[in-house]
Amino acid sequence: MQVDVAAGLRGGGLRIQAGRLRLLRHHHLAAPLLGDRRRAERRGADPRHRCRAELPARDHRSRLPSVVRRNDGAGAGPWQTRHAARQSRPGEERGVDEAALSPVRAEIDWWGGGKREGRLRVPLSRNDSGWGTVAIPAVVIAHGSGPTVLLTAGNHGDEYEGQVALLRLAQTLEPAQVQGRVIILPAMHFPAARAGTRLSPLDGKDLNRCFPGNPRGSFAEVLAHYIDTHLLPMCDAQMDLHSGGTGMEIVPSAVGHLVDDRGYMERSLAMADAFNAPITLLLEEVNAGPTLLAAAERRGVVALSSELGGAGRLSREALAIAEAGVRNVLRHLGILDGRPVTGPHGPSRRMTVPDLTHYVFAPSDGIWEAADPLGAAVRAGAAAGRLHAIEQPLRPAQVLTYGADGLLWCTRAPGRCREGDPVAVIARDMA
Repeated sequence: MQVDVAAGLRGGGLRIQAGRLRLLRHHHLAAPLLGDRRRAERRGADPRHRCRAELPARDHRSRLPSVVRRNDGAGAGPWQTRHAARQSRPGEERGVDEAALSPVRAEIDWWGGGKREGRLRVPLSRNDSGWGTVAIPAVVIAHGSGPTVLLTAGNHGDEYEGQVALLRLAQTLEPAQVQGRVIILPAMHFPAARAGTRLSPLDGKDLNRCFPGNPRGSFAEVLAHYIDTHLLPMCDAQMDLHSGGTGMEIVPSAVGHLVDDRGYMERSLAMADAFNAPITLLLEEVNAGPTLLAAAERRGVVALSSELGGAGRLSREALAIAEAGVRNVLRHLGILDGRPVTGPHGPSRRMTVPDLTHYVFAPSDGIWEAADPLGAAVRAGAAAGRLHAIEQPLRPAQVLTYGADGLLWCTRAPGRCREGDPVAVIARDMA
């Protein structure tokens, strides 16, 4: 049964269909969605949003897509990637305009040449501001013909090296130095960055566990959806700068995921080697699927992350690695002239955390006393540290042991930990 009642709403209505009740209250909100559906139907496509698993992946066989130049009648105009050359929206080639579902609005021209600063305006309805928004800073630097790279930091607000490195890059990089386009979000999860917290103070979510996002979801989910459907489809490469934040301290590293596509993984490793942190690491994460790095991988965008220090502070050593590393990646991609520069630590050491046996998890709440300093060589079965239970004064400290040989790549930063927290992560050399 289906019943439509206009009831004077002029474009809105009450719809009862298959036991579902849908109320479209405002013409100016309903009409664009109905228009998108009708356009999809005219193309012969199923207008319903398809599940992520049905979306075809980008071809991983070529490192970067072709690049064309747009001629506006006055010589070679601003460069564009092949996705933009035909003025299509991301998702159109799949028969569904995913990007049109996003309520986020970009107050910046992604496609023109030069250097521009603008904002992503994300809706946020509050008790004191029903039509409120959050403005997320963005910078675009574009010139000539070349690939597009998306550089992000502040995915977690308590990770500082990447934020400062990208602020300095945005301030110092000039269009004349660039062949291609550099998109910079130095504080991508702006509310968390402003609060200095890992999770959003608005919805309590971890942005880096919200991908591919949801245009009808909470603040972090809406932002993740925009990045996944608008920004990643523009890009040939992506780098998301992280550190250990408040909870962890990590040997400075460029990080990629272990993926089944060997060719893609090698391209990611090559970009990581160019970054030239002391360690290039392939990581089996506890929950990698909803991350920005995994979202880029699903779209065939060559992607890289980093882990640069942590413990709730900004390390000048890690900051220097981040600043040099980002410019090295731009050289590797051909956006900047020259070859990547090797730092004083020499070439990166390729390592891996292949599975969860390389993690040491706290079996209960307590105070963690580490046995070894960060970066130490450790052996399986050796004491990783002692866990003290303040609730039981007469109970001896519990000794935890390493599950693998290797290098102490990550350690718990605060003394206090909870059951299930990783207190140590071991990396081993790649075969």
